Amino acid sequence: MIDFQFKKKDKGINKLLIFDLDETLAHYVRQENPDRPPDVHLNITLQSGKTLRAGFNVRPFTVKLLEAVNKHYEVAVFTASHKWYADVILDYIDPKGSLIQ
Repeated sequence: MIDFQFKKKDKGINKLLIFDLDETLAHYVRQENPDRPPDVHLNITLQSGKTLRAGFNVRPFTVKLLEAVNKHYEVAVFTASHKWYADVILDYIDPKGSLIQ
């Protein structure tokens, strides 16, 4: 069981909606196609300290979806990857930190 502390409880929101980061909100572009470049290139710093520039496609209407569901849910994101990877992508999708709790 997960003990989740709701941040919007004072607004009457006590439901949690969890999205999978990879392939649901964003897609890592392994091999770039010059005819269809990624939406964005982000610098990902690995645990070793090495930084790589990676291409990502953010799914269409991701931000609008997050804005809409935030009216009724707390929003969290799951990834099977590392936090240092996810944080860079989530900071791009939600730079103010207001859409993903």
